[in-house]
Amino acid sequence: MKQSTNQSSLGQSIMDVQTLYYLEHLSISEISKKKGLSISTIYRKIHNFEASNPQIAGQMQKKGKEITPEDYRKLQAEVSRLQGELKREKLRADFYEEMVAFGKEVYGIDLKKAGTK
Repeated sequence: MKQSTNQSSLGQSIMDVQTLYYLEHLSISEISKKKGLSISTIYRKIHNFEASNPQIAGQMQKKGKEITPEDYRKLQAEVSRLQGELKREKLRADFYEEMVAFGKEVYGIDLKKAGTK
């Protein structure tokens, strides 16, 4: 539970930085002072956001102050949906790892190597 709360606040922190940078057009140093983060952290968050969400970042850069609250809500909904998909895929990967470990433990079959013969 604690980890999901941390991930949620981390996601909100990233969105706060993006909002300040793209929509309010604050400088990196202003964001750093306002959020209490180092300048390199701000740059890293912006770069990671742009790399993982090029379409959303492009829309934010393109519209800047012209973005409406409805557009912003749509972007937030899209980010939330993508975060939900990521959580499901992580659970799926964890389940797969557990199944592989179970198969090896109970049946003595290493499923990771079984497909490579």
